[in-house]
Amino acid sequence: MPQMKELLKKLIQAKSTSDVGEIDCANVLADFFLAAGIEPKVDVWDSNRANLTAVLKSAGEKPALLFVGHLDVVPAEKRGWQFPAFGAIEHNGKIFGRGACDMKAGITAAAVAMTEIFQSKVELKGDMIFAATAGEETDSAGIRRFLEPFVKGTCGFCGSIVPEPTNFELVTAHRGLLWLEIKTKGKTAHGSMPQLGVNAIESMRLFLNELVYYDDINVEPDKLLGRSSISVNKIIGGSATNIVPDSCLIQVDIRTLPGQNHSHIAGDFEKMFSKLSQQDTDFAAELNILRDVVALDTDPDCAFVSRLKELINKSEFKTVPFTTDAPFIAQLNIPVVVFGPGRPELCHKPDEFIETEDLQKAIDLYKRIILHFLA
Repeated sequence: MPQMKELLKKLIQAKSTSDVGEIDCANVLADFFLAAGIEPKVDVWDSNRANLTAVLKSAGEKPALLFVGHLDVVPAEKRGWQFPAFGAIEHNGKIFGRGACDMKAGITAAAVAMTEIFQSKVELKGDMIFAATAGEETDSAGIRRFLEPFVKGTCGFCGSIVPEPTNFELVTAHRGLLWLEIKTKGKTAHGSMPQLGVNAIESMRLFLNELVYYDDINVEPDKLLGRSSISVNKIIGGSATNIVPDSCLIQVDIRTLPGQNHSHIAGDFEKMFSKLSQQDTDFAAELNILRDVVALDTDPDCAFVSRLKELINKSEFKTVPFTTDAPFIAQLNIPVVVFGPGRPELCHKPDEFIETEDLQKAIDLYKRIILHFLA
């Protein structure tokens, strides 16, 4: 237990928000693996972005098993914390800190399970591959970069586990996300003579009125995931009360179901722009895709999921409201399950924590899974 707690605390203290990058966190993991006798690889780009991978090699008689988590965390609010956000304070059987739950506990458990199996000298028949990637909370750059060397459909994996916090529920499906940024363009003028300008906020109002009637996002609800959704969650426009604004920006959060085509949705927005520009020659807008992650839809009756249910004594599978990097891994045509320690409702909140008992439970479960599939 001291080993797992020490690693988790170091990972929390290695602040890995987007303004800092993931490199310090990756180096903490690298030092941990090196001390255990496993040679890791740290892939660095843009000076502070980083992925880490480590492999337990085998005789290659069985397909490999892939564990993938993310190194980055969301920023910590200044208010509401009982303990310093990056202090990694242990109190009453819990370790507090940004990332304790989402998802450095899952990374810690998988890494410790891997090293304990390595040090036990068990002969594996299939490789275990561990990856901790950058940018899951922002741009998914790390998972895209990690997956580049693999050839779709020929990677030889029995499956993949993403150790996000699910409170030990087996998650086989979640909605996708499409974040769109729309910018309307106008012409600035003095507020006393608005007729000499083109008000970009007024143009945005026209678009938002049109968006109300956009029904193509509302496909048939999914039995597990419910409905798709669309929400305008950010707006920026104008610089002063007496200046006609020449730009206005909104950001739209769309949550999608399996089978929904994100390119078609973006195309629908472009069609709305075209319609509005025909109705009003002053209307001008541009679209930018901020994030694009399709839904996860792993077959809950496949052999990999069925075996996992037996191993962890679960009779059913669950869904979660949040989105992960799992759909990128599913592009390899392998079953992907999200399964890890921590309560999802604690993510992105002050006083985020993980119970040390759950951390140990995750290590034990991961070891059982690894040995079952690979030994």
